[in-house]
Amino acid sequence: MRVFLVQTAHGLAPSSGGFKANISLLRNLQGLAKGIDPNIVHHDPLVTTFTDQDGIHNIVISRNIFRDNYSYAQYLEDTRAYLEGDEFHPIMHDAVRIYSTHISDFRPTHVIFNDALTMKITAVHPLRSTFKRISVIHSAEQLPFGPYCAGVSGHCLSARIENNLLRNVDGIWAVSRAIQDYAWEHGRLKTKFMIHSRNTFLSDKTRGLPKVRNNVERDEVGMINPCPYKGLSILLALAKKLPHIKFVTWESWGSEPEDMEILRALPNVQVLPTTLNTNEIWDRIRILLAPSIWYEAWGIVVTEAQLRGIPVIASNAGGLPEAKVGVPYCIPVKIVSGERQEALVKLMTDREAYLALVSLTAAKTRAWLEGLDCRAHEKWLLSMVDENE
Repeated sequence: MRVFLVQTAHGLAPSSGGFKANISLLRNLQGLAKGIDPNIVHHDPLVTTFTDQDGIHNIVISRNIFRDNYSYAQYLEDTRAYLEGDEFHPIMHDAVRIYSTHISDFRPTHVIFNDALTMKITAVHPLRSTFKRISVIHSAEQLPFGPYCAGVSGHCLSARIENNLLRNVDGIWAVSRAIQDYAWEHGRLKTKFMIHSRNTFLSDKTRGLPKVRNNVERDEVGMINPCPYKGLSILLALAKKLPHIKFVTWESWGSEPEDMEILRALPNVQVLPTTLNTNEIWDRIRILLAPSIWYEAWGIVVTEAQLRGIPVIASNAGGLPEAKVGVPYCIPVKIVSGERQEALVKLMTDREAYLALVSLTAAKTRAWLEGLDCRAHEKWLLSMVDENE
């Protein structure tokens, strides 16, 4: 089995769930069997260093080529034009050619992607009959139907075309029950539900269960990727209502300069750049906030924190309740109440309540992880090949 994975999202960092999920899937496949040869195509030079350690082949398409002569708006317009069969810029012609050539050179048995551009390239590829096409649904916004369609810039540029393309792939992977239910309810689209690879949640260094923290002496509440989608308004409200509590945030793909300036204006909020070492986050904070107001696909950072015994106060948006695995706190996002504030104050001031939740959080999340089938993705991919034999 030869797996070719395309990652086209810009701005992903090691603290980004999408970044880690893609890397961990290939790492997991690489570690299961000698017959699996994974390959990855992406836009971020950070990934090369991160994945070369695992023997995964990388093809880095530099963003600098596009930055100087090709605006993001032009890229989106040309992607739409390519999908719909209209004329588009020569740079997009080059991008399509590069992708297609590398697929031909690698001769994969499976191509995995979550973007419309690759979905179209693989649909018309000369070797189309020799590989299986798998679309991963990482967000409701990328689906060409439903209330969240095109809710994020760059997603779902041509709903009609993307809907037709999506219904002709060989497999559609929904990363949560929430996404699977959404796809069926709004588009009658059948998907395969599988949780992210077990490796996604393990320690990068040891490849085993991460160390449980004892952060009862810490005095900061943390949040990763502060932006409107992720509940920036809730963070701001909490920080203003609780000036005696310290908050620390780490920027990521959704963080905009103007929003970060608003946060920096608050005396009890510290804004930090994204970090290559996420242990810096887990060693520092007492509580993690995940107050998303959009339809989260899973919320990998929630599960990561809980495995380390760090309590998480999350919204019940999309797949976040699944990521919480039944551990408090999961608070309705559409109901205005003081529940989130009360939970935060309790965990910051009640030592015994905090320690009890640390033990429950670590034990229950670790038991959940141990129950995952580490070969689930491999079995599914192989089943597609077996169907033709």
